[in-house]
Amino acid sequence: MAGRIATHRYALRVALAALVLAGLAYGLLAHPAKARRLAPALPSRTLSGPPTTLADLRGRPAVIVFFASWCDGCKHEAPAVARFARSRDGRGHIVAIDYSDAGNWRAFVHRYGWNFPVLSDATGEVGAAFHIPVLPTVVFLDARGRIASTSSIPQTLATLSRGLASAA
Repeated sequence: MAGRIATHRYALRVALAALVLAGLAYGLLAHPAKARRLAPALPSRTLSGPPTTLADLRGRPAVIVFFASWCDGCKHEAPAVARFARSRDGRGHIVAIDYSDAGNWRAFVHRYGWNFPVLSDATGEVGAAFHIPVLPTVVFLDARGRIASTSSIPQTLATLSRGLASAA
């Protein structure tokens, strides 16, 4: 009897572990949009770097990084975002949006060496228009300014490069 209970507990643990792994795998993949829709307008307030509009991004795929200075996942992905922005693949293809952040965006941008346009969405209206579920979220745009996919996990240099390539 005790052996049977131990076997059932082991099976339950294996099933729970498999469920957790499946959930993580699902979250790690960029989720393609069902039908590519035109991205909403970007915020007009620039915090750092040159002013950037959706029209400025058209003609090439682009990456929009939604972040907040208090977000642990955003802090985790920030170094990879900086490396990607300096890479051949990412140079000129990335914009960040400080999403409803009451924190210190200036220290965040300085700490991680972000030298690309950083825009402000203080009210959260732009994030809502993009359907941002959580932070961090990255939106990959195709060359026509349409949303190709989104990912709501901390990014790496490899996932940013793959996401941008798949948006092309």
